[in-house]
Parts: sequence; structure tokens; C-alpha cells
Amino acid sequence: MSQPTELTSSFSRRHFTRGGIATALAAGVAPSFHQALAQGGGKKLGLAIVGLGGYASGCIAPEVAACEHVTLAGVVTGNPDTKGKEWATQYGFPEDAIYTYDTLEKIAEDERIDMVHIALPNSMHAEYAIKCAKAGKHVMVEKPMAISSEECEAMIAAAKEAGVLLGVNYRLHWEPHHVKAIELVNKGVIGDMACGNYEFSWGYSRGLVGPNKDKVKKWLLDPKMAGGGALFDTGVYPIQAACYLTGKEPVSVRGFASKVHPELFPDGVEETMSFEMLFDDGFQALCRASYSQSYHQCTTLGNGGFIEIRGGLGENGRPGSAFTQSNGKPNPKALFHNLREIPTDQTLQQAVLLDAFATAIKNGDEIFKTSGEMGLRDIRIAEKVYESAAKGGLSVEV
Repeated sequence: MSQPTELTSSFSRRHFTRGGIATALAAGVAPSFHQALAQGGGKKLGLAIVGLGGYASGCIAPEVAACEHVTLAGVVTGNPDTKGKEWATQYGFPEDAIYTYDTLEKIAEDERIDMVHIALPNSMHAEYAIKCAKAGKHVMVEKPMAISSEECEAMIAAAKEAGVLLGVNYRLHWEPHHVKAIELVNKGVIGDMACGNYEFSWGYSRGLVGPNKDKVKKWLLDPKMAGGGALFDTGVYPIQAACYLTGKEPVSVRGFASKVHPELFPDGVEETMSFEMLFDDGFQALCRASYSQSYHQCTTLGNGGFIEIRGGLGENGRPGSAFTQSNGKPNPKALFHNLREIPTDQTLQQAVLLDAFATAIKNGDEIFKTSGEMGLRDIRIAEKVYESAAKGGLSVEV
């Protein structure tokens, strides 16, 4: 089997009732999470990162050191003699814990590795998640979970058959500003929810023609690897936000795809996807994912005002983002109820996610909070958005 190409660019990072996940998050995330950590025992679980591209090196690895329950124990890479050994030296794990894509099955015999984090291009998520599950390792996978609902279903089935935990890196379910926003919405501080505006866009198109164009992620331009365009890249964030802030999932969607730079984006890779999600109580989520500009929005409105998550100012004076994370440092965010800022802690999102996953493993949980089933739900919604866009924006039931 040919080895996947390592990623060298920087990543910009995929049916609950109102009384389900939203209430659990709002009412008890922080207390129950820390209580579980205290009960989890002293042993750290060994993590192997699969794919050592920009996201792994820039976002995952720098935060593992802050974990209470996870240690970096190995890697899977297409460049074992160069990148693999560099990682072993930097992070202090033995060189016999460096695996290649062709020797991945041997990881089953390595008791130092309990869990893996799949940080590969979208089209490779399913293949390697299934292989790691069959090797008996718990699997955390990047968003989007996979490039089709069929692949998601296969991943869920493989994890269940192997008796391992499967999670999707939806780190914002532990991010204090998003958790607090859910709590406030559930308390009714904005009255009856009416609509929301959710967007995660970044200037990929500008990067493709800029001075560093050779360093951007070119695989995002391959629909077979990416699964789609901006919707599959960052559109899961608006989908997620609308679902966890309402505690529900949409009953229908409408999608509208467009390209400002058709010369840059091939067929099957939209530059912008604007989409509407309608919920059974009339709540309307207006969403966008675009490569045309850099803009993030997370605003939920009701007849009593609004709750908004914005980027805050970091120590260096640079703004953060409503959705993204930073390289080993908290990405500053700010929470507002109407025009009043609600003081809220910052956090290392990746470290908190991995500790929560390790705690769930230690506790013997059968399903993780941001589970494969949740990832499957979001891919199904995205598929319906694409279906609607192909039909000229006609409403499609989810």
C-alpha cells in the first residue's frame, strides 16, 4: 500500500433533545468533568498521533504536555527516519514507537499505546480509524468525521465490534465560552429562541495566490480527498453550534454554493456554502462556510436579546476567534449577553478534549460525549445541504 502524503502546512481547524446533551453540558460539564478526572487514577494513557502534518504539530502535540491523563507515546508517519525520529527526540518517546502506515497493524501489540488521534486528510479518516479500532485502540478522529455517511457508519460499526471508544474532535463542547452560552440559552436569558447566525470562514483563496501559496493545504482542492469544499472543511462548526445551542437537530436544510474565484476551485470544491437549517420549533439557523474571507460568527437570538461568542484579545493584542484554537495556548474568546460581557475562563481546548476522552476510557464509558454517532449526524446534514445546493437551493428534509 502506498503511504499517505504527510501534511506540511498549518491546519485551521467535525437527535439530541433539549433535555439531552445541551442540558448536560450546561448543567454539569465542568463539575462532572473534574470529578471524573479525580476518579480516573494516576496512570496516563498513551496517545499515538496518526499523521504528523501541520495540525498535529501545531495544535495537538503542543497541548498534550498539559494533559493530566494523556501522554504522547508514539506516532504513525510516512517519514519514520526523519519526521518520526524528530518527534521521538522532541517528545521523549522511544523510536520503536514510531510506526508507518504499512506497519500500523503492529500497534495492536504495543501496550504503551491506548488511544490514537487521526490527523490525516478527510478521505483517510475512515480507513485508519477502522484499522486502529481493529488493533484495539480507542480512536479520536478529526472533523469532519469522514467524507460520507457510509464511511461514518463503518467506523462506528468497527469501534463497536472492537469494543473501543470512538470520538470526534468537537473540542468546543468543553470550551468554557460555548459551555456557558449553552447554559445561558437554556436558562432562557434570551427568551424564546428565534434564529442564529453561525459562520466559520477563512481566507484560503487569498492564500492560494499569496507569497506562501506553496505552503497551503493543496489537498483541500481535491474533492476525493477533501470530500467537498468549505462546507466539509469548516461548515461542521456552524452545524455543531446550531445543534448544541438549541439542543436539537434540523428537520430541513437549504444550501447555496458559489465561487468568486472559479479559476482556483475545481468541480466538487465550493468556495462558499451558505445554508439555512430549520428546526421543528421554527428556529432558523443561517450559516456560512467560505474560503473567500476570514470571518467567524456565533450569535443566537431570541425575543429577549442575544448570546454571542466573539474572538477576544490575547496577551499580544491579537484577536482570537469564536471557534478556533491556538498552538499550545488558549485562543482568546469573549462571551456577550446583549452588550454585557460575561467573564469566562480561557482553556487549552485540545488538552481538555483529550483528557475528557481518556477519562471516558478509564471509566469504561460505552459512548463518548462527542461520539461517532454525532459525527455521523453532522455528515448526514452536510450531505443534505449539498443535495439542496445541487437542486438550486430547494428545501431538503433531513
